[in-house]
Amino acid sequence: MKIPYNKVHVQGQILFAARGGAIHTFSLTDGSRISSWKHPDADKVAQSIKAINEAKAEATPKAEADTPATESDGPPAKRQKLDGESESTSVNAEAPAPTTVQDEKSQTGHFDGRGKKGKGKAGKDFDNGKTRFARVPDRPVITHLTSTPDGSHVVAITGHDKAIWVFEHDGNGQLKQLSQRTMPKRPSAVAIGPDSQIISADKFGDVYAVPLLISADGSKSSASLSSLPLPSKKAFKPTATTLTVHSKGNRLALENQIKQAELASQSKDANAGGPDFELNLLLGHVSMLTALVLGEQQGHRYILTADRDEHIRLSRYIPHAHIIENFCFGHKEFISDMVIPAAKPDVLVSGGGDEDIFVWDWLAGKQLFKTSILSLAQEIAPETATIAVSGLYTLLYPSEDGPMTYILAICEDIKAIFSWKLHDNNELHCPGIIQLPGKPLSLTISPSNDAAPTVIAAIEPDADTKAQSLHAFRLTMTNGRLAVDVESSFKDKEVEANEPEISEEDVRSLLYTVESLRKVVTGGPDEEGGSEAPQGNVDSDVA
Repeated sequence: MKIPYNKVHVQGQILFAARGGAIHTFSLTDGSRISSWKHPDADKVAQSIKAINEAKAEATPKAEADTPATESDGPPAKRQKLDGESESTSVNAEAPAPTTVQDEKSQTGHFDGRGKKGKGKAGKDFDNGKTRFARVPDRPVITHLTSTPDGSHVVAITGHDKAIWVFEHDGNGQLKQLSQRTMPKRPSAVAIGPDSQIISADKFGDVYAVPLLISADGSKSSASLSSLPLPSKKAFKPTATTLTVHSKGNRLALENQIKQAELASQSKDANAGGPDFELNLLLGHVSMLTALVLGEQQGHRYILTADRDEHIRLSRYIPHAHIIENFCFGHKEFISDMVIPAAKPDVLVSGGGDEDIFVWDWLAGKQLFKTSILSLAQEIAPETATIAVSGLYTLLYPSEDGPMTYILAICEDIKAIFSWKLHDNNELHCPGIIQLPGKPLSLTISPSNDAAPTVIAAIEPDADTKAQSLHAFRLTMTNGRLAVDVESSFKDKEVEANEPEISEEDVRSLLYTVESLRKVVTGGPDEEGGSEAPQGNVDSDVA
């Protein structure tokens, strides 16, 4: 299969669509492709896969020719002791040709000096006649895609290298790369502030501010946006000393530890001052951050952050981001996304692993309303027991009485878009379901002043359909519920043809990560006979 589009973003009449490690731009007027940008590591992955496939093709006939005798040939001959020889010199009645130490190493991975086959990490499969091939580099995937309000710059995040990319946009779909900055930890959410600051949250719970544009001389700004120090590792200090260690062997071990610590310290001197670009730590959680939005109320700006431990925190904006104003408590599971409707800046909508979507007065930290999204999902997938919201979006639908605010939601492995009308009393009603020919991965809204808006969805199409990964449709409204009116497509056949093949397992591990945030009861000593543990390999996600 081909990796599908996984992130989409609209600015004006231009669609920015991320597919793996590439960004493609399309015209919303006629659906034509304008330009493409590809991550430098994308070609490395393709070349590695090609080299491995060629090596496998060459190794297959050789492996068949060198296949050892099977069980049908009978058991191996027993060792026989010859007259006048000790046990140590006994030989095999049908001994094979002698093997050199170099051959032994090449077959077993390492030679342990006793004539035995050791199984190291690099050689554990060689005893079974398997051949190891070079490891494929991490596949680049664009995890976040956004732009400045005027569309002059585009910001993208790639997860495998923890990089923030900034592009200059000419307004007609052409992108020019301006910078690539590697963050201390992998970013998990991003927003662009009104003061041209990129606000980035990471999976270790920290929020940083990075200037959108690097200064002309490339130097750091002398003015710090925050008084919080950047995290640093303490220098290694052995607990033992020459006064507590007496034996010669232990003294030698202590000296080696001190030398290694000195070498490590010297190697880090070049990076002692942190990254070579302006980076300011704003605030920190004690849990993995999953969502971030910026809000403004009563003339003051705020940073709203959500984490894996069901917390929504309200902090002041720069330069007082370390001051916590309030919390929004009510979620029982992880929070994966939040959105503030443009027409209702005092309202926050959040969702995640709970069966409900929540509506908040975020400045007061007050829950206003909640409605079930699980019950909607069960209407089209009755077997659904839990829900994992992967995206929340908002749009304005024109009407004679003024624009109406709608909330859209997509969930992992559910082939639909769910919608609600946000009424004046801040309650969600008129639930709607728009079924899709595949699993949605991302949405973006193309507004229109006097006509119904258009929704562009990045989906993983069903194998038995001819649907495209980019799916666009204009909305209509029936009895207050959103529905599909007219569908349109994009001209991406050339992109599709040039996209390399990828396994379904790789697609899931790269693009379906929200459900892994859920904690499961492991049966430990905690609450009511169980303890919470992460689902999936969280350590691999927080690097």
